[in-house]
Amino acid sequence: MTNTVRLRPLLFSFYREQQKCNFQFPPVLEAMASDPPPPQLTERWANVALENKSGHIFKLEVMHQYTGHEVQSSGWHILKPNEKLTVLKVNFNTGVFTTGTDNWKVHGLKKKEKDSQDFTESWRSGTGAAGTDWKKHTLRSEDDGEVTEIKVFESEIQFVSKSGTSTTSFYRHDE
Repeated sequence: MTNTVRLRPLLFSFYREQQKCNFQFPPVLEAMASDPPPPQLTERWANVALENKSGHIFKLEVMHQYTGHEVQSSGWHILKPNEKLTVLKVNFNTGVFTTGTDNWKVHGLKKKEKDSQDFTESWRSGTGAAGTDWKKHTLRSEDDGEVTEIKVFESEIQFVSKSGTSTTSFYRHDE
């Protein structure tokens, strides 16, 4: 396949020149010259549903960045325990020559007490001390138009899509 891709432009130009001389290609080369090029990039999308499995009320934000694209943010959403909400539509690419990855962050503010309106404990996903690290959970062609679920547990976050599941830690970082 790789050789076909590299030879195709040469075959087309050679073919055009030889047509002026009534030269006939062997059938194998004729087929290679007329094959359509392989798909190089397909733009895709997925919905993101956020689910609070922690047992606490949280105000949560999801951020997604496909390599080279702008950061997509869900904004902040208050979720009670076991509540699930679609919060974001993300864009990503697939194809033979794509090299990008999908990177994710989840930030949270935990409600101090049930009767309080204060969200005072700051939480986040990942393992970096500065909070700059992103969790890689790459979306694939089978995730196109589907829902990727982000499940927030007491001490971890799961990214669940049709193509697979990834996990990362979820921890308090304001202490």
